[in-house]
Amino acid sequence: MSEAGAAVARFAFTSGRQRGSHLTLYANCVVHRSENGLETIPLASVASVRVAFDRDPGRMAWGVVAVLVALVLFGISSPLATVADSAAADLAGSPSGVGAALHTLFRIVGAAARALPYLGAVGGLGGAVLAALGWFGITVLSLSFPGGEREYLVRGRNTALADFAEAISQKLMQLKR
Repeated sequence: MSEAGAAVARFAFTSGRQRGSHLTLYANCVVHRSENGLETIPLASVASVRVAFDRDPGRMAWGVVAVLVALVLFGISSPLATVADSAAADLAGSPSGVGAALHTLFRIVGAAARALPYLGAVGGLGGAVLAALGWFGITVLSLSFPGGEREYLVRGRNTALADFAEAISQKLMQLKR
């Protein structure tokens, strides 16, 4: 069995699913260490290395939709509350069971309409955050080898992960196959 030798490059995950783990490149392998496990990938078995920055258009689209729904909620809340309150006022003196039930229904609709701006504010903020996360994107390092592929994700555009991928590529080019 041969020793791995000194580390050529290291990359620590500071956020995301793999937070707290790190990748270490040695002369003949890549090691992924985490609190829960250890994985060693021999460089001789790595077929390709890919690093890319990707934005998430789906997440951005859902964020925009949430903001638009929030704007619609803001737009309809005041007219809906006005209509419900005037209908409730028209039925205020009605002693019959149906009139009293309709009065209660219109009061409930008016109260719900007055709550729509708060719901819209929460939806708008959530949509803005969702769109921002989609725009912020992820950097993905993919190691392909026979029988599988490993992907390592980092939020945002991460040049340190790209530099780590370049170090792996250089070691792959130096290998004699």
